[in-house]
Amino acid sequence: MSYKTCPVIIDVKFDDASRQAIDDIAHIIKVKKIGWVVTLVGQLGLIFAGGAVRTSAPGNIVENSNMFKVIAADSNQVSWSIYQSNWEYFFKSFSALDQHANSQIEKIAMVQHLRTAASPKERSFWAAIYNGCKVNK
Repeated sequence: MSYKTCPVIIDVKFDDASRQAIDDIAHIIKVKKIGWVVTLVGQLGLIFAGGAVRTSAPGNIVENSNMFKVIAADSNQVSWSIYQSNWEYFFKSFSALDQHANSQIEKIAMVQHLRTAASPKERSFWAAIYNGCKVNK
């Protein structure tokens, strides 16, 4: 789905089903952005906190805390974690989130376009969304 400018539709009135669909699309976009952040934080956690999993010699309470181990992870361990990370799957996960979100938006737009209770202006709006227009809310 490539985003482009929507056609001008004057005096379109949305019924409850269309308003709910617009809210659903906004929610999908919000969840996609959260998914990107979670994926990024998870990857960085694997790289920098990966050294926190290894065992160490007995020490005091501060040295044995996970936060200290993350901060004190040696550069060799971090470098190895960066090298060992599967960057191909990391970047594929971002595009998969985008593809899944776009697929869900297309399904919502198609269902709304095919509804018999929708007005002609609503149908042309949903056809434009299905064809790649971006909803600005």
